Amino acid sequence: KISASTWKYDKAEIDANKDGTADTPVPAGYLEACETDNLITFKVDGTGTIDEGANKCDPSDPQSVGFSWTFKNNETILNFPTAIITGVDGDVIIKSLTETSMVLQKAVTLPAPFSLDVNVILTLKH
Repeated sequence: KISASTWKYDKAEIDANKDGTADTPVPAGYLEACETDNLITFKVDGTGTIDEGANKCDPSDPQSVGFSWTFKNNETILNFPTAIITGVDGDVIIKSLTETSMVLQKAVTLPAPFSLDVNVILTLKH
């Protein structure tokens, strides 16, 4: 399922009390438009590609970059050595994975001025 086709950003939310349910959208400014238009492709060999989409965060960045990923813990955790989107790297919990949606959860500390320890719930779609 994960490698069936390219994934796109759908939404990112905060689970402030860490009960597994989203409480509010991520604060404005946490994710930039240049990140949310990226296209993420997972390949069956444990590699992938992030395409910058129409809006690059830095015009000098390449249009696409590779990344590696692995499943862990009976495919309930995805591991990314490098971030696929702000704050989403290392071990990331797979909350759900269907033919059209992937919901990931990651414990993060939001940067100043927010400075909160929360779970970010990231939803990607085909």
